[in-house]
Amino acid sequence: MLRDFIIPRTVWLYLIITTSIITILIEIFSLSHGISDFFPYFFLIPMFLMIYAFPKKGVLFTVGLGWIYIILVYIFGTYSTRVIAVDTAWFFIYVSLGVVISSGVLSSRARQEEVEQLKRKAFQQIERNMEQFEILNDQIRNPLQAIMFDLETVSQNPTLKENVTKQVETINTILNSMDENNLESEKVRKFLQKHYDFER
Repeated sequence: MLRDFIIPRTVWLYLIITTSIITILIEIFSLSHGISDFFPYFFLIPMFLMIYAFPKKGVLFTVGLGWIYIILVYIFGTYSTRVIAVDTAWFFIYVSLGVVISSGVLSSRARQEEVEQLKRKAFQQIERNMEQFEILNDQIRNPLQAIMFDLETVSQNPTLKENVTKQVETINTILNSMDENNLESEKVRKFLQKHYDFER
C-alpha cells in the first residue's frame, strides 16, 4: 500500500530531547576542553528533527536552543573575541535556518493537504458520476424497451419500423459504451479506495 510511514509523536519527542541533551553535553565538553570548531554543527540535528516533526513550533525551539548554545559559550568558552563573534554568528544562523526551513516544511505540507483534498474530491466526483450513469442508463433503457415493444405490436409500416429500430439500436450502442465507461470508472474508484484509503 502507498501509505506514509508514520512515526508516533512520542518517538519524535524522545529523539528531539535525546539529541538535544547529547548536543548540549558535546558543547560543554568541547568548550571546557578548548574545542570550538565542530560542535556547532551538532545543534542542527535536534533543530532539523523538531522542524520536521513539529514545524509550527520549530522556530521557537530553534530560538530556545540557540539561546542555550550562546549561554553555554559565554559560561564555558574562552573569552576570545574571535570565538565569541563566531559563536554569536552561529546563533543567528540557527534562528535563520529555523525560520526558513519551518516555513518551507509548513508550505510543503499545506500543498500535500491540497493534493489530498483534490484526490478526495476527484474520488467523490467519480462516485457521483457512476451513480448518475446508472440512473441515466435505466431512465433511457426503460423507454427504449417500451418503444421496441410498441413497434412490434402496433406498427404496420415496415420502413418506419426499420428506421425507428435502427435509432433504438444506435441509442443502445451508446448506452453500452456508457456501461463500459462506467466499468472503467469503477476500476479507478477501486484503485483509489485500495491505495489511498478513500471511503464513500
